[in-house]
Amino acid sequence: MKHKTHWLFALVVLVVLVLTPAVAMASEASGAASMPHKMMVLAIQLGLILVAARLGNILFEKLRLPGVLGELAAGMVIGPYALGQIAVYGFTDGIFAHGGAYPVTPELYGLASVASIILLFMAGLETDIRLLMRYSVAGIVVGVGGVIASFVLGDLTAVVFSHLLFAEPQGFMSPPCLFLGVISTATSVGITARILSSKRKMESPEGVTILSGAVIDDVLGIILLAIITGMVSAQAPGGGGGLNWGSIGVIAAKATGVWLAATILGLLASRKISWLLKRLGERTSIAVIALGMTMILAGLFEEAGLAMIIGAYVM
Repeated sequence: MKHKTHWLFALVVLVVLVLTPAVAMASEASGAASMPHKMMVLAIQLGLILVAARLGNILFEKLRLPGVLGELAAGMVIGPYALGQIAVYGFTDGIFAHGGAYPVTPELYGLASVASIILLFMAGLETDIRLLMRYSVAGIVVGVGGVIASFVLGDLTAVVFSHLLFAEPQGFMSPPCLFLGVISTATSVGITARILSSKRKMESPEGVTILSGAVIDDVLGIILLAIITGMVSAQAPGGGGGLNWGSIGVIAAKATGVWLAATILGLLASRKISWLLKRLGERTSIAVIALGMTMILAGLFEEAGLAMIIGAYVM
C-alpha cells in the first residue's frame, strides 16, 4: 500500500510538471492579466504547495521529526526565494515569484491569511481557559524573556557578522543591528499552535504557557518595533536627537489595550454569545457564524496594529 501511495505522489508531480507550462502558455496567449489566468496560477500554486507540503511532512515524520517542520522546509524549497523564482517554460518570473510589494501573488497571500486565521481560531477552541488563566503569569515571563533574549542575541549576531553583512563593523546601537534584533523577536504563533495541536499538548500546562507566551511576544514585538523605530529616527540627521515617548506610549497602549479589552469582553460575554448561537439550533449555522465573527475580530485587530491571527485566537 505504501509503495502504491509513493507511486501516486510521483505520478501527480509528473503530471503537474508536464501540464503546468502548457496551461500557462495557453492562458498567456489569451491575456495574462485576466482573472481566469490569475485563478489558474493560484490553482497550480495551491496544488504544488499541497503536494510538496505533504511529501515534506511524510519525510520528516520518517526522520522522527515534527511533520510541520517538513512542511515549512518544503515551502522554503519551492518558495519565491528558492526554486519558486526560477523561470520555467510558461512562467518567466517563476511559479511563485511576484514583483509586487509581497514576494507572492496577492491571491495566494490572501488565501494564506484566511488559512492562518482559521488555524488560530481552532487553536483557541482547543485552549483550556482555566489553565490559561492559571499559567498566565508563567506565560508573561516566557513572553517577556523570549523577547529580551531573542532581541539581544539577534542584535549581537548582527554585530559579530556586520563586516560581512554591511561591509563595515557596526555597534550594538547601530540602526541595522537594532532592526535585525527586532526581527529576531518575531514568533510564529501559527506554527507554535500547529505543533502543540499535532502533539496533543494544547490543553497541557506546558502547551498553554508556550502559546500564551507566543501571543504576548507578538504584542511586545509591536511595542519594541515602535521604540526602535523612534530611536533610529532620533539618530538620523534632523531627527532632533530625542525619542517621541508620547507616540510610543500611544502605540503601546493601543496594542495592549485592544488585546486585553477584547479578551476580557470575550470572557464576560462568552456564555451569552454561546447561548445566542445555540438558539439557532443547527450546528452548521453555529460554525458559520462563529467563523464569521472570527474574521471580523481578526480584521479589527489588524486595523488596530496587531496581527489578525491574535484576534482569531482571542475569538
